[in-house]
Amino acid sequence: MGKIIIVAGVPGAGKSTVLLEAWKRVEKDLNYGIVSFGTEMLNLCKEAGLVADRDEMRNLNPDVQEEMQWRATKRIAERAENILLDTHCTIKTGSGSYFPGFTQRMLERMSPKAIVLVDAHEAEIRGRRRLDKSRPLRTIESAEDILEHKLINRAYAAAFSARSGCLLRIIQNNTGEFDRAVEEFESTIRFIGVERFATAGKA
Repeated sequence: MGKIIIVAGVPGAGKSTVLLEAWKRVEKDLNYGIVSFGTEMLNLCKEAGLVADRDEMRNLNPDVQEEMQWRATKRIAERAENILLDTHCTIKTGSGSYFPGFTQRMLERMSPKAIVLVDAHEAEIRGRRRLDKSRPLRTIESAEDILEHKLINRAYAAAFSARSGCLLRIIQNNTGEFDRAVEEFESTIRFIGVERFATAGKA
């Protein structure tokens, strides 16, 4: 299993866009691939006949959702390459409650080297969601609800970091901050590479 860096953020924070640009800058010399946890889980759910699209996964029974998360985790952890894992710290259900993006056994299986939380102001996130035509079933939440989700995400990210003993970095991606966000993300990826190299050299 290669190194795994978890990349998370509430929908609309721009994590996938920041992730892709940072990956372009390190892919050749650090050999990372991008994996979407949601896509892996969606494929498994479709294979099992549980859902037809990504938005339906939010309404799965919690026990079923946890089992599908575990199956996706095992599939991802079996890969040999280094991975930038595009995912979520929490999943907000249709009822408004939150489901953890990772359980203890998932974190133990993946053993992430860092968690990068991409964030943005709630008003910006709301505006981006309204302009996203690729997810017509996505609920447009109020700024207050988005703020709550952001705070929950930070709490979960800190807990996941403490449980797995990995780094945690929070990166702001508001309008006009994209290049800086990418640079901060790139520096985090490269730091993980240097840290691993230095540790191996002392062994």
